[in-house]
Amino acid sequence: MDKKVFQELEKIETSNKKSIFPEHEFLTACLRIGLKIEDLKILTYIDVLKIFITIFNNNEKEEKTGTRIATKKDIEKMVAMM
Repeated sequence: MDKKVFQELEKIETSNKKSIFPEHEFLTACLRIGLKIEDLKILTYIDVLKIFITIFNNNEKEEKTGTRIATKKDIEKMVAMM
């Protein structure tokens, strides 16, 4: 793996729980983010890890900035645009 992947993985806390089926958990995670079996035939393991890290980093940024809750006025504007 390249150094950037290792650096990002070190930032992510991991639990001591040992996985019974790690390959299946990896496949499940890939399917949950929308990758298909055909995608996994093309992508390398490193490519997929980088995708996971990117998603994880984006989720962290969203949590830090917070998400604004739509107001009734926002919803009315959206409905009017339809």
